[in-house]
Amino acid sequence: MKKILLFATFIIALSFIKNSAIAQLNYIGGGIALATGAEYNLNDYLYYNKSFGIDLRASYDYSKKLKIVPDFKIYLPNKEEFITGGESSTTVFVFNLNAHYILNPKTRETYRLYLLAGAHVGGWNITDNRIPSVGSDPQLDVKEFKFVPGGNIGGGMQFVLSNRILFFAEAKYVIAKTNQLVFSPGLMYEF
Repeated sequence: MKKILLFATFIIALSFIKNSAIAQLNYIGGGIALATGAEYNLNDYLYYNKSFGIDLRASYDYSKKLKIVPDFKIYLPNKEEFITGGESSTTVFVFNLNAHYILNPKTRETYRLYLLAGAHVGGWNITDNRIPSVGSDPQLDVKEFKFVPGGNIGGGMQFVLSNRILFFAEAKYVIAKTNQLVFSPGLMYEF
């Protein structure tokens, strides 16, 4: 699986190099992200990502109808305390590389509607020191970092707020071992 991801990353990097004269970085920004429903199964214990995060992104204009949008998200730790003792903490880091297909490029002066699809790589930082049950079971001592590759599909909209500022809101479904729905509103600045 790692070889497939490295190959895909290499192909995407080559496409950026080949088309660097065409694609132009024109927006940077960020916002918040709300992740719902993700769970990771590690050694028959479930860990969850149901929290808010920070979304940092850029937008490259490839053409009037196609934008390349890399984004990086850091979610707040999801902590869980247990009746039998101990707690677990899950922090998720995500890198997405999405293509936005603009549905209405002719009315782009005021708002844009877009569909998105792309690649997803999530990093799950899991720490767990719970006592599994009352009795002779030893206390867990889990400190793991796991990569979860996948894909994104979804859609969104952008509204022009001022001469250089856009408001965006998007919803996407992450297709991976840790399926989840992510909502991301925020602001982007044109330079």
